[in-house]
Amino acid sequence: MKRLLQLLALAVLILLAVLLYHTLTLPQADSRVAELPDLTQAVDEDAMVERLAMALRFPTLPDQPDAFVGFHGFLRDRFPLTHQTLSVKPFGHSLLYHWDSQNDCPPQLLLAHQDVVPVSSPEKWQHPPFAGVVDGDFVWGRGALDDKGSLMAILEATEALLKTGQTPACDVYLAFGHDEEIGGREGAMKMAAWLKQQGLRFALILDEGGMMLPGSTLGLDRPVALMGIAEKGYMTVELQAEAEPGHSSRPPQTTAIGDLAAAINHLQNHPRPASLSGPTRKMLEQVAPHQPFVKRLVLANLWLFEPLIVRQLEGKPETNALLRTTMAPTLLSAGVKENVLPATASATLNFRLAPGETRDSLRAYLEKALPDSISVTSRGAFLSDPSPVTGIPSATFDRLAALARALPEQPVVAPYLLIAGTDARHYQSLSDQVFRFMPVSLGQDDLARFHGHNERLPREQYPHMVRFYAGLMLGR
Repeated sequence: MKRLLQLLALAVLILLAVLLYHTLTLPQADSRVAELPDLTQAVDEDAMVERLAMALRFPTLPDQPDAFVGFHGFLRDRFPLTHQTLSVKPFGHSLLYHWDSQNDCPPQLLLAHQDVVPVSSPEKWQHPPFAGVVDGDFVWGRGALDDKGSLMAILEATEALLKTGQTPACDVYLAFGHDEEIGGREGAMKMAAWLKQQGLRFALILDEGGMMLPGSTLGLDRPVALMGIAEKGYMTVELQAEAEPGHSSRPPQTTAIGDLAAAINHLQNHPRPASLSGPTRKMLEQVAPHQPFVKRLVLANLWLFEPLIVRQLEGKPETNALLRTTMAPTLLSAGVKENVLPATASATLNFRLAPGETRDSLRAYLEKALPDSISVTSRGAFLSDPSPVTGIPSATFDRLAALARALPEQPVVAPYLLIAGTDARHYQSLSDQVFRFMPVSLGQDDLARFHGHNERLPREQYPHMVRFYAGLMLGR
């Protein structure tokens, strides 16, 4: 027994030594800060904010083609130097700009989209969604965050650099899609195909996606700038159950609605496995040096503590989505009258696929998990597997991170998995350095404004967005 206790004590000491070694040898947190360009001589900030508000007054919805025509005329009028200097190639309502730097180095590609989602309840907005209202604190309107804020900030940066006689370090392409919200098939997909035909390869592709958020979710006392290095896939399926129709006074033991409900309940009670995928693991590793000692020890030894971290992250919807393929039932259909048993019942389920999952593997799982009485059919024109994961560390990521740290919030920078979708997925084959980040700081409650009510952009942050994009173009 004494010998056993000695061996046990030795094992504990070895374990502690390994844990401490990994903790104490964590790489130091990168603290490099870039210099954002001073554009005060070229930019009237009030006029710049008003131009953004004007852009939000164009209801660039899929069924409003005239709004896109008017928006393009507005851009030509408000950014004259940009349209005199850069070439512009239209793809339907999408616009592809090229700024020739005259330097022989790999170009950069900055993405944003013109289109916005419809407004379901305009009466619930503090200001009309397409009024483009500016008050002392915010610019209000549909598209302020998603994604005309980025689009206009990129053009403001371009115009300001041209006014001051500055040129980018390497060629810059700007791709502004018109149908991102419905899959990007006519905009981003066609622009990406054309760029590929030209034999172009980009040193950097940057789209919307991550942003600066309070660091409390990750145990930080400073804001965290989340740089998306991958995005989840997208798949919608319809489940359908069939049964004999009849009178509701004589219900059988099972019904189409009951079978469908049981199928949905089974899937909700048996979610796809959770794990620390590449992007999520890298995010935790990146924030580890900024943590107090005990948390740093845990994050430095994920080989041991991963199950503990996974259980903790599963507890919140926003972090659970970083761990697994998620499912959301979004539409139900059954029945024609309250006293008639329906012959069919159907449900639409939306899945967001985590890295490692594919549409084929998910479909195979559904067909195995559900009884033969439930049919599974893919729905919708838009389907995608998860994007490739951008390899980091890299010089490109370091440059983006240094620019982000130069923003007033001085955030901790971390890679992460974008749980939504962007146009960037269509451009993946054009670069191995694809990132998703908007240089804007928001609170957790602001996330509901994306596609929700009262979308707005903090007024004081907009000039910093412009400086960020200008610094990126200049190669700082």
